[in-house]
Amino acid sequence: MDDINQIPFSLDPRIGLMVGIMVGFLVFAVSLDLTWDNLLRVLKRPKSPTIGLVAQFGILPAMAFLTGLYLTDEPSIALGLLLVTCCPGGALSNYLTGVAKGDVATSISMTTVSTLFSIVLTPVLFAFWASMNPSSLAVLQHISMDPQQVMMTLLIMLVIPVTAGMLLRARRPNTANRIRGAVRLVAGIVFVVIVAMIIVSNFKSLALLAQAALFPVLFTFVIAVGLGWGLGQLVGLMATERRAVAIEVAFQNVALAIGLGITFFPSLGGIAAVSILWGMVHLTLGSGLALVWNRIRI
Repeated sequence: MDDINQIPFSLDPRIGLMVGIMVGFLVFAVSLDLTWDNLLRVLKRPKSPTIGLVAQFGILPAMAFLTGLYLTDEPSIALGLLLVTCCPGGALSNYLTGVAKGDVATSISMTTVSTLFSIVLTPVLFAFWASMNPSSLAVLQHISMDPQQVMMTLLIMLVIPVTAGMLLRARRPNTANRIRGAVRLVAGIVFVVIVAMIIVSNFKSLALLAQAALFPVLFTFVIAVGLGWGLGQLVGLMATERRAVAIEVAFQNVALAIGLGITFFPSLGGIAAVSILWGMVHLTLGSGLALVWNRIRI
C-alpha cells in the first residue's frame, strides 16, 4: 500500500464511540420527519423521487467508482468516495432545497425513501463497488471486519434511530414536532464539536490527504449535481423538481459517512478525509449554488 493510505487518524476509542452515538442521534433527528404521508406521496407522484433515487443509488456510486479508478491512485480516497456516495441524503438537502426555491416535498420524499433503503443499500453497494476496484479491494483484504461489529454499528447509526424516529412521529406527532428542532440543533452542535476535535488532532494528516483528495471530491460532487439536474431535464421534470433532485443527489448524510469511516477504517485516513472534505464542499459550493438558484426566476 502507498504511504498515503497508511496515514492514520489518532483517535481516542471514546471519541469513536461518541461519533457513532451522535450520528445515530442525527439520524434520529432526520427520522422525525419521515412519515407515511411522505411515502404515500412517492407512490402518488413517483416520477421525480424515483428519478432522483435511481441517480442517487444506481448511477452516482458507479460514477464515484470510475472517479476512484481513473482520477486517483490512492485506494483510501477511492473508498472514501464510494462510502460517501452510497450514503442516503441528509437533512441539509431539505433546507437548501427550500433556499434554492426547489420542490421541498420532493426533497423530503427522497430523503425518506433513501434513508429507509440505506439500511440495506449502503453496505451492499459499498461492498460491491469496492470489490470492483483491484486497488481498493487489495486494501480491504488487509482489514479485518467483525460481522457483529458491522451489525451493531448499523443498528446504532441507522436501524434503531430510524425506527425510533418514525415510531415517535407516528404515535406522538405533536411531541415530534416540538422536539425536532432542538434535537437537530443539539446533535448538530455536538457532532460539529467532535469533528472539530478530530480535525485539530489530525490536522497534518488531513492537510496531506486533502492535497490528493480535494479534486476527486470536487469532481464527484459536480457530477452528482449535474446528474440529478440532467436526468430531471431528460424526463421532463419542472425546474423546481430538478433543483430538488440535483441537491438531494449531491447532498449525502456526511455525518453517517464520517461515523462509518472512523468506526470501520480508522487506519485509512483518506476515507474520513474524503467525508470531511465532502461536508466542506456541501457548506461552500452547495450553499452557493442554492443562493444562486434563489435569485433566478423560475
